[in-house]
Amino acid sequence: MSKSTTSFSTPNGGEIARGIRGSSLLFAGRCLSLGMNFAIQLAAVRYFTKDEFGIYSVALSAVAVTAVFAAFGMDKTALRVLPRFQSQGDLKRFSAATLLMAMATFLCSLFAIVVIYLIWGVQNTYASPSRSMDLMLVMIWMTPCIVLDCFVTSLFSVFGKPRAIFIRQHVLGPLLRLAAVIVVVLAGGGIFAFAAGQLVASLIGILIYATLVRSLIRERDDFVRVTWADMKSTAREVFSYSLTLIFGDVGFLMRGSMVVLIIGMFHTPAEVAGFQAVFPAARLNDIVIATFSMLFMPGAGRLFSEGAIDSLNHLFRKTTVWTTVLSFPLFLACFLMPEQLCVLLFGVQYADSASTLAILSLGFFINTAVGMNLRLIRVVSGLKTLILVDVISLAGAVATNLLLVPTLGAVGGAWAILIGFGIQGIACMAAVAMTVDVNPMAWRLIRTYSIAAILTGCLWAAVQSALIVPLGVPILLAATSVLFAWLCREDLEVANVFPEVTRVPYLGRLLNTEQTG
Repeated sequence: MSKSTTSFSTPNGGEIARGIRGSSLLFAGRCLSLGMNFAIQLAAVRYFTKDEFGIYSVALSAVAVTAVFAAFGMDKTALRVLPRFQSQGDLKRFSAATLLMAMATFLCSLFAIVVIYLIWGVQNTYASPSRSMDLMLVMIWMTPCIVLDCFVTSLFSVFGKPRAIFIRQHVLGPLLRLAAVIVVVLAGGGIFAFAAGQLVASLIGILIYATLVRSLIRERDDFVRVTWADMKSTAREVFSYSLTLIFGDVGFLMRGSMVVLIIGMFHTPAEVAGFQAVFPAARLNDIVIATFSMLFMPGAGRLFSEGAIDSLNHLFRKTTVWTTVLSFPLFLACFLMPEQLCVLLFGVQYADSASTLAILSLGFFINTAVGMNLRLIRVVSGLKTLILVDVISLAGAVATNLLLVPTLGAVGGAWAILIGFGIQGIACMAAVAMTVDVNPMAWRLIRTYSIAAILTGCLWAAVQSALIVPLGVPILLAATSVLFAWLCREDLEVANVFPEVTRVPYLGRLLNTEQTG
């Protein structure tokens, strides 16, 4: 067998390397933006009282729920439908589908705004609306911004424009929101001023995205003039797929924003604040798969339509290993040092949220480790399979939330999210194994999962037995993360994805492992 250290030993290896390289750029950008978004979160937690932050969290979660329904699944539909039209060279249907999805997201967003104002009006007639509902009147205008932001990001992903996504979504957007927070805090504004500042920042971000889209249309030959008849002929395929995403979107909400709303229904704003404060920290474990999915899904769709199953297997395995290795350090920190992180970041009043943070971080790490199965079936499986998986996941999420949240509060919400991710992961792996010739439990993946579990178990036992002094835990976590990456180096093929590292003394020799064909 031949040996190579410079290229992937599989068809379409160059495209796979470019996809992972681009995803790594987006991951770096996502880390940068998360740093700024986390600063915004910390500012809100520290600036407001616990009850005020709970009120703000309920309103923000309601906006997130509204935005998911207003998006109508078009951001995910674009990642499935547009690459297929693109690979077939059908520019008429490509342009018609793009225009149709953009119009649908915008109109649904306006409809959502009207509904919220009607609900507020009814409440104002018969009773005094809550402060969260009053706050919604300001924040609901963020819905079109959120929806269009997600759709345009998917559009740039289809065209393989990671730099544009990096600049707009991970640099300019967070900077604008952070600047708005600084202005409000310095001016001594309340939660309504805080919400208004975030709205203004979102509007400016959309204007920037509009200029980027205009430049994209001018430089690409994929967009052609279409008629109403072209849009009508494409509508069935677009909406038939987007409608199947409703169950999955509701399931997604039941592992996030809906949990906050359910806690708010049965518990105090302080309980809501305790959950919402640590939720973004635990969700840091989810940023890797969210970033890699942007380029994985269009690439997987093209490989499947071309019948390149070997390359699809290779892309799936490599992307899964990369996401698991990159999310491991974040998971270890949240899982093994939850109380220290809660006190350090949010203050002593949030120390009781440590168990919530640990449970949530485990759930999000499991979702990252097996989450590419869901992304894969979204681009290669039939509609019946998608609906079945989404219904199973949704049923599990609803049942666990209704059973655990009313009695256990924030901790119950964390357990519901963990169990929900487990049910979804099992359903998706079974769907992949039955519908496409990709092995979701290949030996290389089992090996990666086993190493992660063994290292986590050993560290957890050492921390619980007090064998390690508190100051030594972060150093041990960093060393363990490096060890995990080194043990998985043959599957990562870092030297193939980033050949520049081979020119770095010692590091290049360490990572330049021989790959067998």
